[in-house]
Amino acid sequence: MKTAIIILNYNSKKDTIKYVSEIKDYKVLDTIIVVDNNSSNQNEFEDLKKLENDKVYVIKSDKNGGYSYGNNFGLRFLESLNQNYDYVVISNPDVEVKEDVFEKCFNELENNNKIAVCAPLMLDSNGNRIRRCSWKLRTPKIDMINSTRLNQLLFYKLFKKSEYLDEDFKKEKLEVDCVSGAFFVIKFNIFKQINYFDENVFLFYEEDILATKLKKLGLSEMSLNTVTFKHFESRSISKAMNYFNKMKILQNSKMYYQKNYNNITRSQEILFTILNYWKRFELLFEIPIRKLLKK
Repeated sequence: MKTAIIILNYNSKKDTIKYVSEIKDYKVLDTIIVVDNNSSNQNEFEDLKKLENDKVYVIKSDKNGGYSYGNNFGLRFLESLNQNYDYVVISNPDVEVKEDVFEKCFNELENNNKIAVCAPLMLDSNGNRIRRCSWKLRTPKIDMINSTRLNQLLFYKLFKKSEYLDEDFKKEKLEVDCVSGAFFVIKFNIFKQINYFDENVFLFYEEDILATKLKKLGLSEMSLNTVTFKHFESRSISKAMNYFNKMKILQNSKMYYQKNYNNITRSQEILFTILNYWKRFELLFEIPIRKLLKK
């Protein structure tokens, strides 16, 4: 099998250089592509170019179009190499992944025709499972419940039904709707078939959109729960934007996903808009509290 990895960098050269240094000699990886997503830091791209060798390519996107745009930029470059890749890894730079983890994911996809995406269990820096390592597709009802803190409290039992249980993650393998975009492996021919990521979202909901596209082909995703990787969660995102801006982008992506992939009605769209304004009101109190707790 022939394999490649796309690592998306945005003002995270320290993480990216460390990560590439760790994986560049992994025999299970044939090609490493680092995409600098038009970083604003001075000399970012120039410093990353020093990583290049016969196996490592460092390229720069023409704009910062977000997660989907940056990864697609790398995927199209991979296509231009005119080699027959079987599997491609999509990865954040702020992760730690052992070589056998790659190998086990590749082997799972090699031996399972129904599965298009495979990911190890995602842990935080302390070795604890990150809650949003895998999740069920976000229906309009679930997204409405999750839109505000008040709704989460009022409809907590319904909200929890949208998540996989702790017991589920005790299984060796768990077929899931979505895995985190921080690190996953996908069959390259399938990825090309669905035209990669949807670039209409800048950040968030990429995983739900990907899962929806795969389900239309009758394909699923797999979480390998006895295989793990560490994700130093949201470190690069937190450096790039404040919490309010992240929530604004999240709301925009949510509306796009629900309108274009779940075909919500006009009345549902209006309700989402009302909930969005309520969330903004909540943020007036939530953001200062978050800042206070960090002190």
